[in-house]
Amino acid sequence: MSLIQIPQLLTHEELSKIDALLESSLFVDGAKTASLAAQSVKKNLQIDKNNTQTLPQLQSIILQALKTSPLFQIAILPKHIYPIVFSKYSEGMTYGWHVDSPQMGSPAIRTDLAMTIFLSDPSTYQGGELLIQGSQGITAYKPNKGDAVVYPCTYLHCVNPITQGERRAAVTWIQSEVGSVEKRQILFDLNQIHGSLYQKDPNSMEANLLLQTHSNLLRMWLTE
Repeated sequence: MSLIQIPQLLTHEELSKIDALLESSLFVDGAKTASLAAQSVKKNLQIDKNNTQTLPQLQSIILQALKTSPLFQIAILPKHIYPIVFSKYSEGMTYGWHVDSPQMGSPAIRTDLAMTIFLSDPSTYQGGELLIQGSQGITAYKPNKGDAVVYPCTYLHCVNPITQGERRAAVTWIQSEVGSVEKRQILFDLNQIHGSLYQKDPNSMEANLLLQTHSNLLRMWLTE
């Protein structure tokens, strides 16, 4: 998949827990964690990566939600997920146009996809849209609290300046089991068609053949 939106990735209960943990977390200058190319355009705050109190709890909530999200698992085929970063933007803060590093972490993972999980009600802040420059031009995203957007790290993107209120978000990067965007799209399409055939007749020859084709392609592409 090139770009996918995941509505209601987080439940109301999970969001309430996250709100409480964020309130008791210490935030530091986010530019300190940016690559050299992005430092000059990154103006936000992040939870200190050395935080051992609230950060592991926050990361655990998000990871569990990703683990149990069928859409995320089917469309993204995650192999490695970078430790989740929690940020906030208050009035005047922004993250200018940039492209993410091709590798992150130690040991390094290949960053195929980036994910932004929105942790603020869009009615509580002005500005702060996530802008992504894709193949169809620039698209702005400001979805509901608990929704997520996943997009290729090859795309330029930015966060518009906040003019009022506060924007909270969780961000991570993912190495997929299948690095090719086109191949992931084919696998996703086959999965959706198989699901439709399975609902009509789970034992039909067409459903079984399609599942076999999907499995064989995945097996072949996993080795690349």
